[in-house]
Amino acid sequence: MRALLLWLIAVPAMAQTMAWSEFVAMAVERAQDVRVAEAKVAEARAQRMAAFAAFEPRVNLSSEGKDYGNDLQYRLDRAEARVGLPGGIDLVGGANQSTGAFINPERLTPSEGLVNLGISAPLGGALIFSDRQYEWGASSRNLEIAESQLDRTERRAILNAVKVYTFWQAQSEVQGAVNEALAVAAERLRLVREAFRLGERSEMDTLEAYLSWVDRRADAAKQANYTAGAIAEVEQLLRGADTTGVNLAGVKPQPLPVVLGTSRLEARSIPELEMVNSALRRERLATTTAWAQWLPAPYVDYRMLQWGGSAWNPEAVQWKVGLTVPLFNQRARAELAGAQARLRAAQANATATQNQFDVVRVQLDQQVQALDSELKALTASESAAYALLQQERRRFALGESTMFILASRETKYLEAVQKRTLTSAKLQSLEAERRLLTSPSL
Repeated sequence: MRALLLWLIAVPAMAQTMAWSEFVAMAVERAQDVRVAEAKVAEARAQRMAAFAAFEPRVNLSSEGKDYGNDLQYRLDRAEARVGLPGGIDLVGGANQSTGAFINPERLTPSEGLVNLGISAPLGGALIFSDRQYEWGASSRNLEIAESQLDRTERRAILNAVKVYTFWQAQSEVQGAVNEALAVAAERLRLVREAFRLGERSEMDTLEAYLSWVDRRADAAKQANYTAGAIAEVEQLLRGADTTGVNLAGVKPQPLPVVLGTSRLEARSIPELEMVNSALRRERLATTTAWAQWLPAPYVDYRMLQWGGSAWNPEAVQWKVGLTVPLFNQRARAELAGAQARLRAAQANATATQNQFDVVRVQLDQQVQALDSELKALTASESAAYALLQQERRRFALGESTMFILASRETKYLEAVQKRTLTSAKLQSLEAERRLLTSPSL
């Protein structure tokens, strides 16, 4: 893209053609909204990575002791490893060894040390719907939403590029037709004036030829103003969020229909529908987790013990059980109420978005069909206007027609060209809008 930009700046005077593929790639790459959406996707991925940290293996090492008068009172070395499993379960294991004359009996171990292995888990709903499991699920749904927002933003950037590029195409075609008509009018004025000097044309013919040339020149000036505005929109779109300017002097659009490429993201659904459905799944998970947190929370820590160097002894165990019963549980009740309210809002939003999508899809289908029929009629009208113009030019050359009738035919033809080109651009934009907004893939 940068090479293309430098090429556009270095050779502004040469009549070059900018292909649609190059134009849309640069427009999407430089779009401010796309860059903001990409940054939000990167942020969502970082948040999901942070949520996954709760499941990462952790190792804790510690050593404590006391020495008095070169006499070791006690020393206790500990090591514990903890691996988070799905839900709220932890796989735990460790070892500790104590030495010295003054050791708390609860900390006393055989000389070889003590190894333990077991699990630590909450019971009840928190066994599956733990806080860390919710954070992982919610961050995954948030990433899906951010990716869908990026997909939607890219689609809108492409749609904006289609509208700008097709209008540039249409205006360039109209400008070419008007310039050609101006050249024909100028040559005809020269021939009529020469015929007037030879006595073959009247003074009225000369005046009508001059007025026809003035009208064509006015049309060319007006269309040149419209073309400059179209080029300015193209330059603004290509500049985007970059500081480097773009010079499109002497550059013309490719005179071919635009072809939509594929989005950089693998589309799973319509972006708007994917966003509301991901939000709905996130709020359902939040509601279920809030229910689990609202209930009493028993927990257990059960470990088998083994003395160093000996076989496993299932009768040597260490356990810890407990039950937490909040008396009023105001916080959990408030979180549950909030989660239920968000869930109802997400359900309403998902239903409304689906209904709106169905209506928009039908409307766009109907509009495309109507505009396609209109374009076919305008194309036939342009062909008829051009045939009449050619016939009138031949009659005028034979002296069988007047300058007024010929000028009227030229005006009708130019109007037909303008209507057909602008309608074609509008149809391409509408077709792109239908595909970009209502189709999972491009």
